[in-house]
Amino acid sequence: MNSLNSKQLSVLSLMKEEKGKLAVGILLAVICSALSFVPYYVIYQMILALIGGTLTFQTSLFWALIAIGAAVLQNIFISCATICTHTAAYNTMHRLKLRVLEHMSQLSLGFFNDCTPGALKGALFDDVGRLEDFIAHNTIELAQAVVVPIILFIALFFLQPIMALCMLIPAVLGVVLPMMMMRRYPDLTNEYAKTMSAVSSAVNEYVNCMPIIKMYGLTAQKFKKYRTAALAYTDCLKNMAKVSCKPLAITIVILDSGILFTLPVGGILYLNGMLTLEMFLLFILLTMCFYSAFFSLLNIMMGHMELESGLVSIKEILNTKAISGGTKILDKSGSYEITFDNVSFGYEKGKDVLSNVSITLKPGTLTAFVGPSGAGKTTAAQLIGRYWDTSSGEISIGGVPLREITIESLMDLTAFVFQDVFLMEDTLLENIRMGSSATEKQVVDAAKAAQIHEFICSLPQGYQTRIGDQGLKLSGGQQQRISIARAILKDAPIVIFDEATSYSDIENEHKIQLALRSLLKEKTTIMIAHRLHTIRNADNIVVFEDGKVLEQGCHDNLLAAGGTYSDMWHTYIGETAQKEVI
Repeated sequence: MNSLNSKQLSVLSLMKEEKGKLAVGILLAVICSALSFVPYYVIYQMILALIGGTLTFQTSLFWALIAIGAAVLQNIFISCATICTHTAAYNTMHRLKLRVLEHMSQLSLGFFNDCTPGALKGALFDDVGRLEDFIAHNTIELAQAVVVPIILFIALFFLQPIMALCMLIPAVLGVVLPMMMMRRYPDLTNEYAKTMSAVSSAVNEYVNCMPIIKMYGLTAQKFKKYRTAALAYTDCLKNMAKVSCKPLAITIVILDSGILFTLPVGGILYLNGMLTLEMFLLFILLTMCFYSAFFSLLNIMMGHMELESGLVSIKEILNTKAISGGTKILDKSGSYEITFDNVSFGYEKGKDVLSNVSITLKPGTLTAFVGPSGAGKTTAAQLIGRYWDTSSGEISIGGVPLREITIESLMDLTAFVFQDVFLMEDTLLENIRMGSSATEKQVVDAAKAAQIHEFICSLPQGYQTRIGDQGLKLSGGQQQRISIARAILKDAPIVIFDEATSYSDIENEHKIQLALRSLLKEKTTIMIAHRLHTIRNADNIVVFEDGKVLEQGCHDNLLAAGGTYSDMWHTYIGETAQKEVI
């Protein structure tokens, strides 16, 4: 599975490793279908006995027992076939999900900024879920719809070629003709996969924004992103229905009326002595069985088209280039200088976000990135963690370019405290520990340093208190102190804060500042902040605007220079004073 590249990704390639189970399942399904002919054969034999005047109770009982035995065996075989195909389906899903998740773990962190949770959920669950449905169910139906009619046609062809060919005409018209009419359907299935992903993303955002939506009295119809996605999804479904309804109707009409082909032809052959009455009856009975297998064939083909379109999103993830790490490992216990050497960066479609940025962050110092929204300060900080790779120029840690450091070592060297804190639906203990092997004492020490220990102890269950939808709700400031506790526990030499006090009131902000003293001791720190008083004592303040560094220096020197930072400071002080008066 791992050797299979994304370009080779298809339903057949995914099923390859389960071919043994699928072969057994298909074989049992074919046998099961063959047993479905037995009741027709029983009826045929009883009609012959009735015509010949030899039908007795013993004869009826004999054929009835054969029919019952065939039905029992049919259920046993179909159950075993279903077990085989379901096992193959779940194994295939398991491998595909692991493969996608393994690849995602090798992608840059910027991928998860660009890709919405709804799109990832749609790819990993909805699209892969359709794969399970196809392998578990449609493989059996496909075997029954293809193999059984072929065997039946060959057998009947040897009995009476003209009647067999006559039976084939409705089957061809009922499948080939509709498929020719559905040439647009594959394109619509691709559109369906995209609109479904858009709906999932919009619903996820709609639910997360529910407090604001309720506050302003908005409805789903007024939520533009959701409304647009829902309308596109509805239009796509309508187009799929328009394209598929007529062909499906043709299939149903032709196959349901298939006996109209065999009945007159059989009558002519019987009258001309080319077909016996018994054989005529057999063809009439088997005609119904023959055509019933084709009803599901078109639906299976449509399902296969939808499945292949669903795999497009999986392919897009697998086609995303993994971040390549180097071979050098830096000691986590060290203290490192960070250097931006003429760094420029731009997203795939758009102008450069950073342009020719050259700055040096001394080891063990606090550097603040300030500037208006969209100035590039957050992007510059994220480049240190290789959210993306620079378009030009180079970022180095301890004189070693980022590309030459192993990904694992870079992750060990850096700790991020984000503006929006991610919390698992788990205990406070596990949220601070976050998958590490830290002891409970180490977690408690980190919580104390982050000024969150007293709050946790005030809870009835302490560190075992669960948070999330089914548990405790934390304020923004409390969440940020949890995030700081994580960073303290990680003890990385490089710490990056993104708007660390943005959600905090005065009390929480004071506690966060105390927590930062514990965390930032002897660390190389980058702090992104709009509240300028929080970085007044920074060793170096870098002012960004339009992706460029306008000036840098300590607070007093920048004020004395009377430049952009001085204007920002006086504006900020004026706004703060006005708020205090209000």
